[in-house]
Amino acid sequence: MLEKETPIFVITQSQWANIVQYSVGLPCIVLFTYTTIKCSQADWNFLFYISLLALLSCIGFTSYYFLLLKYTKYKITSQRIEKTEGILSRTTTNLELYRVKDLQLKRSLLQRMVKIGTIELSTSDQSDHRFHLNGITNYEHIYSTLRHHVESTRIARGVREIDQNDHIVDDH
Repeated sequence: MLEKETPIFVITQSQWANIVQYSVGLPCIVLFTYTTIKCSQADWNFLFYISLLALLSCIGFTSYYFLLLKYTKYKITSQRIEKTEGILSRTTTNLELYRVKDLQLKRSLLQRMVKIGTIELSTSDQSDHRFHLNGITNYEHIYSTLRHHVESTRIARGVREIDQNDHIVDDH
C-alpha cells in the first residue's frame, strides 16, 4: 500500500543561474541608455532611434530571463516532482519518483562560487529522459532527501530495474 502523498519542498531557481545573461544584458542596458541620452541631446535622430531600439531589446532580453526563472517552480512531494514554468502561459509537467533511475549532483565553478547546484535525474519517463533541477540553493539537502524518497517509492511500488544487453543473440 502506498503512503499518502505529502509535500516536501517547493523550490524556485536562484537568479544566480542567469549570471551569464545578466553580465551581458545589464552592461548593454547601461551603454545604450547613455548612447540614447547623448543622441537625443545632439539631435541625431537616426542614431537615437537605433540606440533606443537596442536599449529596448536589451531590456526585453534581460527581463525575459529574469521572469523565466521567477516563474519556474519545482514542487517535490513524497511521490513525484511537479515542474511549473512559463511567463504568460503556464506548463506543468510531472515526474513520478519511481521512474527516476539515477541522480547526479552537478556544480560548475561558477555555481560553486555562488553556492547553487544542479540535480540531474535520469528517468525511464518516455517524454523526458533527463530532468534537471537547475540553479537551486540547499542542493545537498534536496539531493539526499530526493534520493531517499526515490528509493522509498520504488520499494513501495515494487519497481525493479532490469539491465539488458544490447547484443542480439542469433541461434542459427
